[in-house]
Amino acid sequence: MNRSDYAIQAVKGIREVANNGVQESLLEYKDNRVFEFAQSSEVFEIFTSTESLSGTIELGDAETPPLVALEDGYSVTVQEKRFGLGFTINEKTMRRDEGDSTMKVDAFIAENAKQVMTDAVNYFLTESFELLNDAFTGTSYLAPDAAAICATHTWASGGTFANNVTSVLSESAIDTAEEYAGAFQDAGSKPMPMNFDIIIVKKGSAAERTARKLFAESISPVAVGDINLYEGEKTIISTPYITTANKLNWFLRDSRYKNPLRVKIGQMPMMHEPIRLENEAIRTNVTGFFSVACVNIPFSYYGSTGAS
Repeated sequence: MNRSDYAIQAVKGIREVANNGVQESLLEYKDNRVFEFAQSSEVFEIFTSTESLSGTIELGDAETPPLVALEDGYSVTVQEKRFGLGFTINEKTMRRDEGDSTMKVDAFIAENAKQVMTDAVNYFLTESFELLNDAFTGTSYLAPDAAAICATHTWASGGTFANNVTSVLSESAIDTAEEYAGAFQDAGSKPMPMNFDIIIVKKGSAAERTARKLFAESISPVAVGDINLYEGEKTIISTPYITTANKLNWFLRDSRYKNPLRVKIGQMPMMHEPIRLENEAIRTNVTGFFSVACVNIPFSYYGSTGAS
């Protein structure tokens, strides 16, 4: 067995461990409560939002109730995206130690595999949390009505609502949000009060400190990956994946409703079989498939830039 054969066998030996490690790392975020974390074999997914209906009337003793149809909202088609990266072990690296051809190759492969898989997980989470980082601009992701996730929204059947503000997180800002929540109406102008039981903030930010003072003073967090959850009057979700540029942003969510922000994994990041190249190097690829989208009108979300 030559040195490249040793390298191939070493990669094969670490593949299963690396793949299982990535899967465990990502599944830690399954209960993150920021977005719906789903797995599906579908490459294309189609979602149709539903809106209000009306038609309930007073009936006579023998009268047949009228038939009504649930009004369809917007239709959204979501296609998977492919992502990945790889690393090579060149011939020079494989021949560095003439006395022991496997020792340094094993160490090199282990470190490269660790770094590559860590970067794949970070890419996946960074792209997923772009749903929040892009929530006020709509550059990357839009709601089904073609507005940013936190913006003025238009129901498919008419009528609008705005779930975006600019106030810095404070007691008075929460009062304003709660008043908005109590007065909220659905597409048919029927009362649909929100119960914002979740607040999402940047980990380590002034917004997080304010949220803890308001809702969870002296409460120890529960970790979901590297996200902290403080189960106080409101569940505070403190995440490092809200960027520093957006550290003043804060979001409220009513968890009773199906989450409009959806992250679907088609294939977990996977380390593939090593490939021997023409220059005697060994190449290993890591690829995965996922989709990120806002699949329903985000009425259960309320966001602020914290700018004023």
